[in-house]
Amino acid sequence: MATLTATFQSRELMRKVSFTAVIPSSTKSLYDPEPIEETEGPLKTLYLLHGWDGNHEDWVQNTRIVKWATEYNIAVIMPSGENSFYVDHPSEDNYGKFIGEELIRETRRLFPLSEKREDTFIGGLSMGGYGALRNGYAYPDVFSKVIALSSRVFQKDDPFHDLSEDNPINKRVWHLLGSKSYSAVTDDLDIYKLIEGCANKPELFMACGTEDFLIEENRALHTWLKDQGLAHDYMEAPGEHNWDFWSKSMLEALPWALDLTSEHDKG
Repeated sequence: MATLTATFQSRELMRKVSFTAVIPSSTKSLYDPEPIEETEGPLKTLYLLHGWDGNHEDWVQNTRIVKWATEYNIAVIMPSGENSFYVDHPSEDNYGKFIGEELIRETRRLFPLSEKREDTFIGGLSMGGYGALRNGYAYPDVFSKVIALSSRVFQKDDPFHDLSEDNPINKRVWHLLGSKSYSAVTDDLDIYKLIEGCANKPELFMACGTEDFLIEENRALHTWLKDQGLAHDYMEAPGEHNWDFWSKSMLEALPWALDLTSEHDKG
């Protein structure tokens, strides 16, 4: 297993950007010398997004993602999102295009990654959960599966948050929307509109802790998906907005993504 940090010049973000990559190799470790049972062909890949106030190192520092990638023989690419919500901004910092186009193209040039839609997944937590939902459905020809953990869920008629409150997250959203009202959320940022208008819908795994402050908007999305007859996997369990819950959720989400198991609430 190789774990590395790489930097490249991004045209979409107009600066050098960094990401962490976990790339399976032929053996697990010196203490476990048995060869990994390798699949034929290029690697299946998970593009994994961090939450607010994090960076590309978060998943490696706070979970056992390297061990899990080894066990499942899957590449994991973790970019920095810089509190962007992973969407294109009026400042022309095109985080959406960076995630859905440029990062895909550059990492496939660097590593032996599959270029098939069915082998390419996107996931994330909190802000990154929103980024996974938004870009998964904005780029459905790239990503076949979405893993959304404790996700923030932007929608035009948001009943869960007061955007007028003066706090660092809202200030970033004001800049993004050019407004202090969720009525300014455009269809390409509204998760409900994106899913509704997506013809080639990716498969979806959602999870949120019952003590998480984002639980109600995750339940609402789950209920709406069920009412629309849109199949998805949903996991709700005791837990807060923290790495303990996200680690447990990834242990369920990875085998789901790889079609190894699926025992969750289905919409």
